[in-house]
Amino acid sequence: MVERVAYTIAPPAVLVMRLNQPALAADADFTSLRTIGSGSAPLSPWLIKSWLETPGIEVCNIFGSNEGTSLISGPVDLPDTTERARNFPRYGTRDIYWDGITSRVIRTKLVDPESEREVVEPGLAGELRIAGAMTLSGYWRSPDMTRAAFDEQGYFRTGDLFEIAGTGRQERSYRFVGRLKEIIFRSGVNISPGELDDLLVGLPLLKEAAAVGVPDPLLGERVAVAFVAKEGATPTLGDITAWLEYSHVAIFKQPERLVVVDALPHNAMNEVVRTTLLETVLRALDGT
Repeated sequence: MVERVAYTIAPPAVLVMRLNQPALAADADFTSLRTIGSGSAPLSPWLIKSWLETPGIEVCNIFGSNEGTSLISGPVDLPDTTERARNFPRYGTRDIYWDGITSRVIRTKLVDPESEREVVEPGLAGELRIAGAMTLSGYWRSPDMTRAAFDEQGYFRTGDLFEIAGTGRQERSYRFVGRLKEIIFRSGVNISPGELDDLLVGLPLLKEAAAVGVPDPLLGERVAVAFVAKEGATPTLGDITAWLEYSHVAIFKQPERLVVVDALPHNAMNEVVRTTLLETVLRALDGT
């Protein structure tokens, strides 16, 4: 009996590779495939839109970790591809209801990691904390690790920063800001490197790119972009800033340093390892 695949999962890098190198999947038959789940790194609006246009497949954005999958953005809850790439339904939040069982078996909240105050105002970043049936209850035979990983109310500390996406309809969604340890602090303003990454992936001159914060005596940190150019392309800082300006990125988030690399460092989940990348960028900027 022949079975036809209707759903699969793939990391963003694999989905981008298929779009940028169509010859890799020239003989693949996608006619039965309706939906792809993706996560482990931020998705770009360009990625979701491109898969929907050709070959007509919906991409669902999944946020989670080994400790618990909690948020899923699909075409039913978030049909707009740009919104789906950046936002997630606020599952398990008081007075906000969604179809499906997921929203009824988990609890989520945003918490300021310094004050431990719950964040309820749109546009303010807080650490996402999760609890419920889809989250582990503790680490095996590791009470100290368990105590450090959970707050006093029993919510797991994800280490990821989110914000309430806006007011009105947007108030029903969380927007991913970035990893708590990866945020770039420029002159008192928090900048998510992941936000810049998912916009740069759509720039035709680049094969891959990622942003990091480099130390600066005046501003604390400045934004630097490390990139691998496509064959024959020689992108400049002006090309990248123009692309981000076209994408409506605020001027204070624009990169001020540019470094060419042979490849970006990735972990086993294909996420960019920013600590390693930062070392490479600093060596390049120092000329060593």
